[in-house]
Amino acid sequence: MPLDALISSLGLLAASVGIVTGVPQLVHLVRSPDASGLSFSSSVLGVLGAGTWLTYGLLLMDPAQLLGNVPGLACAAATAVLAARRLGVPLSRGLAAVAAWVPAVFAAHTAGGAALVGALATAVSLVRMVPQVRTAFGSGSLTGLAPGTYVLTQVSATLWTVYGLATAQPSVVVCSVVSALLAGVVLSRRLPPRHVVRALHAGRFGLPGQLLVRPLIALVRPGVALAA
Repeated sequence: MPLDALISSLGLLAASVGIVTGVPQLVHLVRSPDASGLSFSSSVLGVLGAGTWLTYGLLLMDPAQLLGNVPGLACAAATAVLAARRLGVPLSRGLAAVAAWVPAVFAAHTAGGAALVGALATAVSLVRMVPQVRTAFGSGSLTGLAPGTYVLTQVSATLWTVYGLATAQPSVVVCSVVSALLAGVVLSRRLPPRHVVRALHAGRFGLPGQLLVRPLIALVRPGVALAA
Protein backbone atom coordinates (compact mmCIF):
# COMPACT_ATOMS: atom_id res chain seq x y z
CA MET A 1 0.00 0.00 0.00
CA PRO A 2 1.45 3.45 -0.93
CA LEU A 3 2.52 5.58 2.04
CA ASP A 4 0.00 8.33 1.30
CA ALA A 5 -2.84 5.81 1.21
CA LEU A 6 -1.62 4.24 4.46
CA ILE A 7 -1.52 7.64 6.20
CA SER A 8 -4.97 8.49 4.89
CA SER A 9 -6.32 5.16 6.12
CA LEU A 10 -4.76 5.79 9.54
CA GLY A 11 -6.51 9.15 9.74
CA LEU A 12 -9.82 7.61 8.79
CA LEU A 13 -9.34 4.89 11.41
CA ALA A 14 -8.61 7.51 14.05
CA ALA A 15 -11.72 9.41 12.99
CA SER A 16 -13.81 6.25 13.03
CA VAL A 17 -12.80 5.47 16.61
CA GLY A 18 -13.32 9.12 17.52
CA ILE A 19 -16.90 8.96 16.25
CA VAL A 20 -17.87 6.44 18.93
CA THR A 21 -15.71 7.89 21.72
CA GLY A 22 -18.54 9.80 23.36
CA VAL A 23 -21.22 7.17 22.76
CA PRO A 24 -20.79 5.21 26.05
CA GLN A 25 -21.17 8.39 28.11
CA LEU A 26 -24.16 9.52 26.05
CA VAL A 27 -25.85 6.13 26.39
CA HIS A 28 -25.25 6.17 30.15
CA LEU A 29 -26.86 9.60 30.47
CA VAL A 30 -29.83 8.50 28.39
CA ARG A 31 -30.39 5.35 30.44
CA SER A 32 -29.62 6.66 33.91
CA PRO A 33 -30.21 9.88 35.86
CA ASP A 34 -26.88 9.28 37.62
CA ALA A 35 -24.30 11.82 36.49
CA SER A 36 -22.10 11.58 39.59
CA GLY A 37 -18.56 12.71 38.87
CA LEU A 38 -19.38 14.17 35.45
CA SER A 39 -18.10 17.69 34.74
CA PHE A 40 -20.50 19.97 32.86
CA SER A 41 -17.62 22.33 32.07
CA SER A 42 -15.73 19.52 30.33
CA SER A 43 -18.87 18.63 28.39
CA VAL A 44 -19.19 22.21 27.12
CA LEU A 45 -15.49 22.37 26.27
CA GLY A 46 -16.00 19.14 24.30
CA VAL A 47 -18.56 20.97 22.17
CA LEU A 48 -16.20 23.89 21.61
CA GLY A 49 -13.32 21.56 20.77
CA ALA A 50 -15.27 19.46 18.28
CA GLY A 51 -16.66 22.57 16.62
CA THR A 52 -13.23 24.18 16.31
CA TRP A 53 -11.62 21.01 14.95
CA LEU A 54 -14.49 20.71 12.47
CA THR A 55 -13.78 24.25 11.30
CA TYR A 56 -10.09 23.39 11.00
CA GLY A 57 -10.96 20.31 8.96
CA LEU A 58 -13.23 22.34 6.67
CA LEU A 59 -10.48 24.88 6.04
CA LEU A 60 -8.00 22.13 5.10
CA MET A 61 -10.64 19.86 3.56
CA ASP A 62 -9.14 17.04 5.65
CA PRO A 63 -11.42 13.98 5.27
CA ALA A 64 -10.27 12.49 8.59
CA GLN A 65 -11.14 15.64 10.54
CA LEU A 66 -14.51 15.95 8.80
CA LEU A 67 -15.40 12.31 9.37
CA GLY A 68 -14.54 12.46 13.05
CA ASN A 69 -15.89 15.85 14.04
CA VAL A 70 -19.27 16.07 12.32
CA PRO A 71 -20.77 13.23 14.40
CA GLY A 72 -18.39 14.12 17.22
CA LEU A 73 -19.91 17.58 17.50
CA ALA A 74 -23.45 16.15 17.51
CA CYS A 75 -22.54 13.65 20.24
CA ALA A 76 -20.76 16.29 22.33
CA ALA A 77 -23.75 18.65 22.08
CA ALA A 78 -26.21 15.91 23.12
CA THR A 79 -23.96 14.96 26.05
CA ALA A 80 -23.74 18.58 27.22
CA VAL A 81 -27.54 18.98 27.11
CA LEU A 82 -28.12 15.77 29.06
CA ALA A 83 -25.35 16.60 31.53
CA ALA A 84 -27.01 19.95 32.23
CA ARG A 85 -30.32 18.24 32.92
CA ARG A 86 -28.88 15.46 35.07
CA LEU A 87 -26.66 17.81 37.08
CA GLY A 88 -29.25 20.56 37.40
CA VAL A 89 -26.99 23.12 35.72
CA PRO A 90 -28.56 25.91 33.62
CA LEU A 91 -27.99 25.11 29.95
CA SER A 92 -27.69 28.84 29.33
CA ARG A 93 -24.14 28.66 30.70
CA GLY A 94 -23.15 26.35 27.88
CA LEU A 95 -24.97 28.39 25.25
CA ALA A 96 -23.20 31.53 26.46
CA ALA A 97 -19.83 29.81 26.12
CA VAL A 98 -20.64 28.75 22.54
CA ALA A 99 -21.87 32.25 21.66
CA ALA A 100 -18.61 33.75 22.94
CA TRP A 101 -16.43 31.12 21.24
CA VAL A 102 -17.78 31.45 17.68
CA PRO A 103 -16.45 35.02 17.19
CA ALA A 104 -13.09 33.89 18.61
CA VAL A 105 -12.82 31.16 15.96
CA PHE A 106 -13.84 33.61 13.23
CA ALA A 107 -11.22 36.12 14.43
CA ALA A 108 -8.55 33.39 14.47
CA HIS A 109 -9.38 32.47 10.88
CA THR A 110 -9.26 36.11 9.80
CA ALA A 111 -5.94 36.72 11.53
CA GLY A 112 -4.07 33.52 10.78
CA GLY A 113 -6.11 31.17 8.64
CA ALA A 114 -6.24 27.44 9.25
CA ALA A 115 -2.99 27.41 11.27
CA LEU A 116 -4.37 29.75 13.92
CA VAL A 117 -7.70 27.94 14.01
CA GLY A 118 -5.74 24.72 14.56
CA ALA A 119 -3.84 26.39 17.40
CA LEU A 120 -7.13 27.50 18.93
CA ALA A 121 -8.53 23.97 18.60
CA THR A 122 -5.39 22.67 20.30
CA ALA A 123 -5.77 25.16 23.14
CA VAL A 124 -9.36 24.19 23.92
CA SER A 125 -8.53 20.50 23.58
CA LEU A 126 -5.65 20.86 26.05
CA VAL A 127 -7.91 22.27 28.75
CA ARG A 128 -11.07 20.29 27.90
CA MET A 129 -10.32 17.42 30.27
CA VAL A 130 -8.94 19.56 33.09
CA PRO A 131 -12.33 20.25 34.77
CA GLN A 132 -13.15 16.55 34.49
CA VAL A 133 -9.86 15.60 36.13
CA ARG A 134 -10.54 18.07 38.95
CA THR A 135 -14.05 16.67 39.40
CA ALA A 136 -12.72 13.10 39.35
CA PHE A 137 -10.37 13.90 42.24
CA GLY A 138 -12.89 15.97 44.17
CA SER A 139 -16.05 13.92 43.77
CA GLY A 140 -16.94 11.18 46.21
CA SER A 141 -18.76 9.10 43.59
CA LEU A 142 -17.81 8.63 39.95
CA THR A 143 -20.57 6.21 39.02
CA GLY A 144 -21.93 8.68 36.48
CA LEU A 145 -18.82 8.30 34.32
CA ALA A 146 -18.81 5.72 31.54
CA PRO A 147 -15.37 4.02 31.50
CA GLY A 148 -15.77 3.08 27.83
CA THR A 149 -15.62 6.73 26.81
CA TYR A 150 -12.19 7.17 28.39
CA VAL A 151 -10.81 3.92 26.99
CA LEU A 152 -11.94 4.92 23.50
CA THR A 153 -10.54 8.40 24.03
CA GLN A 154 -7.11 6.93 24.70
CA VAL A 155 -7.30 4.69 21.63
CA SER A 156 -8.50 7.52 19.42
CA ALA A 157 -5.90 9.95 20.78
CA THR A 158 -3.11 7.47 20.16
CA LEU A 159 -4.19 7.01 16.54
CA TRP A 160 -4.50 10.78 16.07
CA THR A 161 -1.01 11.23 17.49
CA VAL A 162 0.47 8.90 14.88
CA TYR A 163 -1.59 10.54 12.14
CA GLY A 164 -0.51 14.01 13.27
CA LEU A 165 3.15 12.98 13.21
CA ALA A 166 2.77 11.43 9.76
CA THR A 167 1.07 14.52 8.33
CA ALA A 168 3.24 17.09 10.16
CA GLN A 169 0.35 18.60 12.13
CA PRO A 170 1.85 19.55 15.50
CA SER A 171 -1.48 20.87 16.81
CA VAL A 172 -3.02 17.42 16.34
CA VAL A 173 -0.07 15.71 18.03
CA VAL A 174 0.02 17.96 21.08
CA CYS A 175 -3.68 17.83 21.88
CA SER A 176 -3.87 14.09 21.23
CA VAL A 177 -1.02 13.26 23.60
CA VAL A 178 -2.46 15.44 26.36
CA SER A 179 -5.96 14.04 25.81
CA ALA A 180 -4.67 10.48 26.10
CA LEU A 181 -2.85 11.25 29.35
CA LEU A 182 -5.74 13.10 30.98
CA ALA A 183 -8.25 10.43 29.90
CA GLY A 184 -5.96 7.89 31.54
CA VAL A 185 -6.00 9.87 34.79
CA VAL A 186 -9.81 10.01 34.85
CA LEU A 187 -10.06 6.31 33.97
CA SER A 188 -7.66 5.39 36.77
CA ARG A 189 -9.92 7.25 39.22
CA ARG A 190 -13.09 5.64 37.87
CA LEU A 191 -11.56 2.16 37.73
CA PRO A 192 -8.50 1.99 40.02
CA PRO A 193 -6.00 -0.46 38.48
CA ARG A 194 -5.78 -2.59 41.63
CA HIS A 195 -9.55 -3.08 41.61
CA VAL A 196 -9.50 -4.06 37.94
CA VAL A 197 -6.69 -6.56 38.52
CA ARG A 198 -8.51 -8.08 41.50
CA ALA A 199 -11.73 -8.41 39.49
CA LEU A 200 -9.91 -10.10 36.63
CA HIS A 201 -7.99 -12.34 39.01
CA ALA A 202 -11.24 -13.35 40.70
CA GLY A 203 -12.59 -14.51 37.36
CA ARG A 204 -15.18 -11.80 36.82
CA PHE A 205 -14.45 -11.86 33.10
CA GLY A 206 -13.66 -15.54 32.91
CA LEU A 207 -10.48 -17.32 31.91
CA PRO A 208 -9.35 -14.67 29.36
CA GLY A 209 -9.31 -12.05 32.11
CA GLN A 210 -7.36 -14.33 34.43
CA LEU A 211 -4.82 -15.08 31.72
CA LEU A 212 -4.46 -11.36 31.03
CA VAL A 213 -3.38 -10.57 34.59
CA ARG A 214 -1.47 -13.80 35.24
CA PRO A 215 1.97 -12.27 34.44
CA LEU A 216 1.27 -9.27 36.68
CA ILE A 217 0.05 -11.40 39.57
CA ALA A 218 3.03 -13.72 39.19
CA LEU A 219 5.35 -10.71 39.27
CA VAL A 220 3.79 -9.28 42.42
CA ARG A 221 3.21 -12.60 44.15
CA PRO A 222 5.64 -15.20 42.78
CA GLY A 223 4.24 -18.67 42.60
CA VAL A 224 0.59 -17.63 42.77
CA ALA A 225 -1.75 -20.06 41.08
CA LEU A 226 -4.84 -18.84 39.25
CA ALA A 227 -7.89 -20.98 38.81
CA ALA A 228 -8.15 -22.34 35.31
